[in-house]
Amino acid sequence: MSARVTVREAEVDDGLADLGLLDDGERARAERKRDPAPFVTGHALVRRTLGELLDRDPAGLTFERRCTTCRSELHGKPSLVDVPGWHFSLSYTSALAVVVAAEGIDVGVDTEDLTDADFEGFADVTLAREEVAAFEGLTGRDLLIARARVWARKEAILKATGHGLVVDPSEILVTGPLEAPGLVAWRAEEPAPPAVSLVDLDLTTANHRAAVAGLTDQPLEIVGG
Repeated sequence: MSARVTVREAEVDDGLADLGLLDDGERARAERKRDPAPFVTGHALVRRTLGELLDRDPAGLTFERRCTTCRSELHGKPSLVDVPGWHFSLSYTSALAVVVAAEGIDVGVDTEDLTDADFEGFADVTLAREEVAAFEGLTGRDLLIARARVWARKEAILKATGHGLVVDPSEILVTGPLEAPGLVAWRAEEPAPPAVSLVDLDLTTANHRAAVAGLTDQPLEIVGG
């Protein structure tokens, strides 16, 4: 038995044609962005994806947020109002937005542009000491792919749990970039999830890597569109 996860992706549209799908709060948040296009594309993709799955008007969907750590409703993991059991996650870069949605399990997705993984000190801010050896011998594009892949795995797990950056990524150990994705150890003070399934996503763009996590012991069945 597997857990079904729907995945959608969209290239960022600089024309802001999707702005009309968003609610007043989302439009206000978009206006505060230096570059609103990724935000608008991503949140419109969330609405289209959930509208399709639920057979509802995308513009009519209502969302709320709650922080897993402090329980504040001013930030944290978003959820649908009046639609129990459905969960979703959004990740976007300046060029690409990715959404995942599932019924019955918490999910998280993260996508990383390879260029964003090209910085000194990556290991210091992202990896546990035991994870560093898996990157030895990798150079150039291969190194950036490896970094983006592992980074996306960690962030996908933390988005599924709702912790986000409250938990240091170096405290979440995952398998190496050349291995099948999986959670190896949870060393954060916050309670560990009872189960995690992790999958690397195949995207249409070669310049990104992405992963999806589900809080389940069942394998994830990825359904594209």
